[in-house]
Amino acid sequence: MTQTTAPAFRYIGVTDECVVCQRCGKTGLRSTVILAVLDADQNAEDVTYYGSTCAARALAVKGGGRAVLQSARWAHERTLSNAEDARQMLAHYGLPEAGELDKYTLIDAQMKYAGQHWGSTWASEQTGLQWRAMVLDMLARCRAQIAEAALLTAAA
Repeated sequence: MTQTTAPAFRYIGVTDECVVCQRCGKTGLRSTVILAVLDADQNAEDVTYYGSTCAARALAVKGGGRAVLQSARWAHERTLSNAEDARQMLAHYGLPEAGELDKYTLIDAQMKYAGQHWGSTWASEQTGLQWRAMVLDMLARCRAQIAEAALLTAAA
């Protein structure tokens, strides 16, 4: 017998661009709660838009829709703040927010990243490929944070 588990979610924020609950289908809502659907490793694999009552049920939140909306509003501010931090990080390393990354931009970012972390005890043990992997990982995380913030204003 296979055991199924309910999907795990993470708050992203609140939007009034989508006014239909994707769980129950109710229309004409003032706003919806944006939730990231998490995979087994707690990575966001999809997003969904729920009304506050359906979100409270899905998340098993005591306090109902009002408590969910409060948490979603806090997440909204955190999402915007994280995106701004990500933009500043990419600008600092000269990396683009979107699109292709040319070889020379990556090399410049890799050298700057290594130079700023060189005082760490583990830094001297890293190879060029490991530094490159760290920069590409940082780039992917920053782009993901910027993409999440875009969900707050994008219509579903």
